[in-house]
Amino acid sequence: MRVSCKKLVFLHLHLTMFALVWLFGHSEIVSGQERRIKPGDAIDIMVLGHDELSQTVVVSSDGTLNYPLLAEVPVGGITLQKLQDVLVAQFSRVMEPSPVVVVHFAESYPIKVTVLGQVARPGTYEVPNTIAFQAALAQAGISSPGAQLSQVKLIRKNDDEANVQVVNLEKFHFEGDLSYLPSLKDGDIITVPAFPLAKTVKVLGAVTKPGSYELSHRASLLDVIFLAGGPTDRAKMNDIKVTYSDADNRHARHFDLNRFLKQESEDIPMVEPGAVIYVPEQTMTWKTIVALVRDLTVFATLIVLLQRER
Repeated sequence: MRVSCKKLVFLHLHLTMFALVWLFGHSEIVSGQERRIKPGDAIDIMVLGHDELSQTVVVSSDGTLNYPLLAEVPVGGITLQKLQDVLVAQFSRVMEPSPVVVVHFAESYPIKVTVLGQVARPGTYEVPNTIAFQAALAQAGISSPGAQLSQVKLIRKNDDEANVQVVNLEKFHFEGDLSYLPSLKDGDIITVPAFPLAKTVKVLGAVTKPGSYELSHRASLLDVIFLAGGPTDRAKMNDIKVTYSDADNRHARHFDLNRFLKQESEDIPMVEPGAVIYVPEQTMTWKTIVALVRDLTVFATLIVLLQRER
């Protein structure tokens, strides 16, 4: 039987491709044989000569794969070698001859994440499963001034339940601790809430320009005071009162801003929209004492001069 040159070249290319796959994937396949497949694992399935069947699939929560001929077959708990044997057996029922199948655990694969709320471009994005939480948010543009970054929610659906995790992205930005950021899975939904309707803060007392100021996001207590022109010379900076009101109660806290400034601390208290800030006035300052002494000195000098004229 004579074989055409074209068929020989085609066969040679396929054998070369398989050899490359085997060389690069064999070590991982061998090491992965003892590892058991579990929900959430991504598996690369390569079927030689059938590109339409070569794909990366993720094991669902019930241990099955969304893959031809395997839709109802549970694979959770078996090894890669067993999965490969199952695939070959399934393909041999419908394909002649049975194709060469190679499987291994995938390191990276695409997932779909939906970002909603106070972002520039809400929608569903296809991203790598290894993407960082804040990088996924960046896809949607996390620059909206009304975004409440301390209350970002990650919604993950498991079967019929939806688990909600609050992610304090603001705390991550301040401290840079990656442990605050969860990993992402296919189908996750991220919502970035807006601040409550209150958009202003009131600054009263010993500041240059007391009044109400628009504040669309959290800011440090020091920044808000300087938004009102800064403290006056008589400001009592060691007893600043910050009050918040909700439907039932009023909550007040006192802060010694001098202590934060002397320690050059980065933990200056933060203020949210709706707060009322009161900067008390000192009853007696060194400047007041000097001015009083000066006035008394002038008054005493005038009395002495008047007495001499008599």
